[in-house]
Amino acid sequence: MRERLTYNFGLKILSLALAVLVWLVVLSIEDPVYTREFSDISVTEINGDQITEAGKAYSYVGGNTVSVKVKGKTSIVNRLSKDDLLAVADLSTLSITGAVMVDVSCPKYPNLEITPIGSSTVLKVEIEDLVEKSLNIKVVTSGKVASGYYIGQGVATPNMVTVSGPKSVVDQIAEANVSVTVGSSNTSDITTNTTLKLLDQNGSEVSSSTLNISQSDISVNVPIYQTKTVPVNFGVTGRVAEGYRVVSAVYEPKEVTVAGRKEDLDKIDQVTLKDYDISGKNDKIEDSVSIAQNIAEQLPDGVVFTDKEATVALVVDIQKITETSFELPLSKVSLKGSSTDYTYEKSVTGSSDKAVTLNVKGIASEVNALTADNLTALIDVSDYGEGEYNLPLTVIFDDNLELAEDAYVHVVISKSSGE
Repeated sequence: MRERLTYNFGLKILSLALAVLVWLVVLSIEDPVYTREFSDISVTEINGDQITEAGKAYSYVGGNTVSVKVKGKTSIVNRLSKDDLLAVADLSTLSITGAVMVDVSCPKYPNLEITPIGSSTVLKVEIEDLVEKSLNIKVVTSGKVASGYYIGQGVATPNMVTVSGPKSVVDQIAEANVSVTVGSSNTSDITTNTTLKLLDQNGSEVSSSTLNISQSDISVNVPIYQTKTVPVNFGVTGRVAEGYRVVSAVYEPKEVTVAGRKEDLDKIDQVTLKDYDISGKNDKIEDSVSIAQNIAEQLPDGVVFTDKEATVALVVDIQKITETSFELPLSKVSLKGSSTDYTYEKSVTGSSDKAVTLNVKGIASEVNALTADNLTALIDVSDYGEGEYNLPLTVIFDDNLELAEDAYVHVVISKSSGE
């Protein structure tokens, strides 16, 4: 038996070796070695507290991700994602030039061969002062509510956040905000939690990877108000320059929309603005007046303007007063209080003209349009008996005209011949 086992023993050993070799070849053919590249692998740092405890902060110059090649069995490598790779930077090994090596491994498959792509596994770290900044949290809403509703000013809780980190990064932060999306289905207040964003002065988001934020999960309440349209009252005050007159004062819009809870909206029926001062003006005025900044009485608590930038466009037409002479036929002069017991003869003292000269003043367009048909002229004779009189003439104009000086008509009153 022993002889049979040892017979051609060398040949048997060679056969076994060949069998193992064939088995390995078959395996390599069916599951060959494969190399695959992975990029943008986030780096986790350790021992960073040694820097922060010294009152300093660190930031990465050029980013904190790495790229590597992974070599191994195809069946394993093809199942990998970059989340299976662990990239660690030990900041306690930071060189005097600010470089730190990143060790990349695959805990799930430790036998894989991992090599860096270029110098991506060497990160540049900048050490600088650790600073702190406090910021009010701004609530930003997007979207539109249904007609008849208005998005009120959102309130964040907490309303302030403290950020600390590298000075160069913290100095970039201009605003801290949270965003809430509103839709037409929202007819009541919105309460939600959302993540804080840090923005620079251009509105771009500042990376928070090297920052310590006192609270990132923020509670937000956005009130949804009802709206109401009310009339706007607006006028002018003061005297224009001597020799000028206000022809008209008009403004638009005549209405404004406010928002609030229904019980608060019931307290407001109109919005009255402060009168516009035109004292000493001698020319046409065209101005835009802020409604919110020129309100005469404050809105009821809980009521706001839906458009805080809304304005009233005011146009005040101011024109120069001119004087002109106008000949009014005496036939157009009526007698007030006349009696059938007397006859009345009208004339102009010292003239044979059958017209009285009126010195009229007003704006040019109205003075030039003056005719005997758009005025009323009369003499009050109710208290006069037989005799001759120079009686004052009363003139009533259809437009904003007036007499520059008094006018008189000579009247001879005689007994009627019938007596």
